[in-house]
Amino acid sequence: MNSKQNGRWFEKHPAIVFSLFIVGGILAIDFVCSVFIIPEDYNSFRAPNPNYHHDLLANQESKNIWGDRIFNIYTNSLGFKDKSCRKVTLTTDKKRILFIGDSFTESMGMTWEESFIGVLSEKLKEVEILNAGVVSYSPKLYYLKVKYLLEYVRLKFDELYVFIDNSDPLNEITYQDFEPYDKNAMKKFGYIVNRFLFTHSYLYYSISGKITSNRKSRVTESWNPVSGQSVLDEFSKEDANFIAATLNWSYSPDIFEKWGKKGLQLAAENMQKLCDKCNQNNIKVTVVIYPWPSMIVNKDINNVQVIFWDNFCQKNNLRFLNLYPKFISGEDPKEVIRKYFITGDVHWSEEGNRHVADILKNYIYNQ
Repeated sequence: MNSKQNGRWFEKHPAIVFSLFIVGGILAIDFVCSVFIIPEDYNSFRAPNPNYHHDLLANQESKNIWGDRIFNIYTNSLGFKDKSCRKVTLTTDKKRILFIGDSFTESMGMTWEESFIGVLSEKLKEVEILNAGVVSYSPKLYYLKVKYLLEYVRLKFDELYVFIDNSDPLNEITYQDFEPYDKNAMKKFGYIVNRFLFTHSYLYYSISGKITSNRKSRVTESWNPVSGQSVLDEFSKEDANFIAATLNWSYSPDIFEKWGKKGLQLAAENMQKLCDKCNQNNIKVTVVIYPWPSMIVNKDINNVQVIFWDNFCQKNNLRFLNLYPKFISGEDPKEVIRKYFITGDVHWSEEGNRHVADILKNYIYNQ
């Protein structure tokens, strides 16, 4: 009886049946197109995080691309870049040092073995070294991530090395309105759906890319929860000036007054929270700063960034490791940049990572 009724229903509603057939066909074609047309996702191991904005997914073996180089990336059980997809115990008998920072600490363009933390791990086998650094992090995210690791993950570590980047003050302005949304189930579900459709639907991939490229509001470098990439999502003259300020806020009085001062204030507030949290857990903190190539060219060895964080560390009785003199010395700046930086990039080359690892090894040994 039911089959006859169903048969009659299909016969009575041929337009609906035809529409369902067409929709099903479109979805099938859309999926097939996504398999063959959507470029390989070299950031599949990246994802939004409800507690500290964005992170690397745990236990991932993936491909990453930087420039024209494609290489393997592995993350461990904590979602940290590592030598393999290994399980990290929450406690250890070894001394454990956690590093956190942005793309320099993640070591963009480098495999684990080529990164300064990977090299350092080989040099200091008696110490367990973990890398919590991720592209586009800044003090607010340093604090939120370390807080999460201590309070919810219950990770135990003895020391924290915080790598402060020249982009941090402006990123602080970008992230100032971010609040953890762990309890916002709809927002988390929306991110999951967006991510799935972005990689499995060619129509969605095309439309979302068009919307992003045509957006016309404020430009900042921020995390795109759909594509999982750091993107520029707005285009205006003021926005372009904001992006350009990353390079020269520390030695341009006008730009410092416009953005640098506020960014440093936000950075200091979040670093203070981070230091207080570490003090509560008996964790020693070392702040590390380093120059970009433009600063090396200008021999900008004692700029606002250096003075500010030196004073901050003295005030809070923190260890301060200033790498500016290690890159800005009597050597020809062009030769230093050629030797230690990726060509046409602000990030350290393999040799630059080894250079930083050697500095850190000696510093840690002497503490």
